[in-house]
Amino acid sequence: MKQGVIGILSLAFVGLVANPHTALAGSGAGCSGLEDEERCSEEQSVRAGFWGGIDFGVGLLQRSLNEREEDDTTFSLGFKGGYTINPHLRMGLELSGWLLEATEPFGDPWVGEGISQVFLIAQYYPRRRSNLFAKVGGGYASYWNNRFGERKIKDGWGLTVGGGYDFYLSTNFALSPFVTFSYGDIEDIDYRATTFGIGITFE
Repeated sequence: MKQGVIGILSLAFVGLVANPHTALAGSGAGCSGLEDEERCSEEQSVRAGFWGGIDFGVGLLQRSLNEREEDDTTFSLGFKGGYTINPHLRMGLELSGWLLEATEPFGDPWVGEGISQVFLIAQYYPRRRSNLFAKVGGGYASYWNNRFGERKIKDGWGLTVGGGYDFYLSTNFALSPFVTFSYGDIEDIDYRATTFGIGITFE
């Protein structure tokens, strides 16, 4: 099941990036030619006022713990929101993370493990008429687990950089494929994660 969902997310990400106009043709968002693309982009992407979104993705996560390396491919989930300073810059707060081991609310109470982040983020759009953006952020990071006899939460800090593109389905709603690289230092744990995902963005 896990591999199937990861595969579907990966194919959707590649399809949107490789052929965005075909993927969105049914919504009327496709445009042909440079002038048409700039006109449609300007009409569809207001980039003003408050904004928010949900990100779904797949993370390639590496952890270093007591000179031991561990690699995982796992789900990522994020919630974000903020305010558009101007058409080139969005600022906001992001809550995100990766699930290393699923919890069992009605089963074993001692299972469950993950890494969480609470970051201040900025998304920069170099061109007013383009929806391509670069992203940077940083702030609090934590490692948590439910195992018996272990500390439940460890605290630290983290950073993230990346980029993506907003494909508008309407004036205030977009699909936003993205890729990010994250690094964190949480007491005796270092982590590095490359995440590929698709966001739902609204404003």
